[in-house]
Amino acid sequence: MNILTTALTGFDATLCFAVFSWGVKGHFRSTGAMPLGMKLTSALSLALFAAFLWHLRQGPALYWPVAIVLFTMSLAVFAAAIVASRRTPPTLAFDTDSPSFLLRHGPYRYVRHPFYLAYVLFWFGTAIAVHALAGWLAPVLMTGLYIEAATREERKFANSELADAYAAYRAKAGMFWPRPLALLAN
Repeated sequence: MNILTTALTGFDATLCFAVFSWGVKGHFRSTGAMPLGMKLTSALSLALFAAFLWHLRQGPALYWPVAIVLFTMSLAVFAAAIVASRRTPPTLAFDTDSPSFLLRHGPYRYVRHPFYLAYVLFWFGTAIAVHALAGWLAPVLMTGLYIEAATREERKFANSELADAYAAYRAKAGMFWPRPLALLAN
């Protein structure tokens, strides 16, 4: 991979990571101190991102256009989720609050956890960019964390006053991926 391609891929990935980091402090709410699960997720993200940048420098990224498309899609989903939740920002991952509202517009119309979808797209982009077996450690680990966080959030909704509305919403919107057949039934 030439230096321009490496720089472009690295820039796109760094832009994503910086925007996601801003979201932790600048968009999401917290009901107290940052939850331990969120601290661990942040620390692991930083370590895996540093490893990505190191490997990006070293190896040929044959599939860099695919990675850049994934980074761009990731930013688009993240931005749409920010716009949809700007008046009622969600709490940080692993927070123990009780939900008091349900977002069903913007990307939330299609997926229940668009922020996690953005992050998953990003980590898949990093794996494709480094084009090495070790690069897949990040998307596997991080997707596992996002599934755990999303599952906890769904349990919070199931145990809240919004349980019935959330059950109906779950039938139409996928966890991370849209449910095309459910959308067509509208």
